[in-house]
Amino acid sequence: MTKHQLLAYLHNAPFADAQQVAADFEIAYSAAAMALLRLVRQALASRIVDEFEGRYHYELSDRGYQRLAYFHDLEDTAFSLTSESKFRSARR
Repeated sequence: MTKHQLLAYLHNAPFADAQQVAADFEIAYSAAAMALLRLVRQALASRIVDEFEGRYHYELSDRGYQRLAYFHDLEDTAFSLTSESKFRSARR
């Protein structure tokens, strides 16, 4: 699971908790919890305590949405460069 994948996941599943992330990515709970905590420490996500369930729920912060947009821009640029390269090769 990459940072980009986790940010995209939180974008599509707001208020997810570590158990949901662990189940959906098929990883250990501790790995999911640590990955989410890293996002919080980097100010890419925020967490909300659910006092009834005793869990943290996570959502993207504004900075997290900006980083996700940055990753999408990188993908678009890479796709564009790859396509242009293939086009040039085909013309030769």
